[in-house]
Amino acid sequence: MSRLRTLLAACVLCAGPSALAADSALASAERMIASCFAYAAANKMPPVSVVVVDASGALIASKRQDGAMPVAVDAALLKARTSIRTRAPTAVLSPIVQGDAGTRDAFITMELTSIPGGVPFARSAEAVAGAVGVSGGHPDQDAACANSAVEALKAKS
Repeated sequence: MSRLRTLLAACVLCAGPSALAADSALASAERMIASCFAYAAANKMPPVSVVVVDASGALIASKRQDGAMPVAVDAALLKARTSIRTRAPTAVLSPIVQGDAGTRDAFITMELTSIPGGVPFARSAEAVAGAVGVSGGHPDQDAACANSAVEALKAKS
């Protein structure tokens, strides 16, 4: 019985901090999404979808504004996952991919995109905590919206 208690105590200790981290990640993701929606409205963008992923590319949060095309969610997720996997904004990848057929082929094979709208972000002590992806507007608008979300997160830190 005492081994079972020890095991249960260890499980609680392991789950406790990660559960707190998940709440913090979710709160940050929701703040970034709200900031993106506010930016889109202020800049008269079409309806957008915003996705936030963690450092592994796993989904933290996703929201699609009324009127945004359903495929925009998939595009935003692809942008966010590309950004986290490459540790770079997708906007800076675009000229690299367009200028080299081999790199373009590798991106296709690895299911990455060079369409602007994905931006990695840091949170507290983490060098790269995740990425935000935005889709629904012109690629430059998506990139500016994603950057505004990351700036809003920095301002709150």
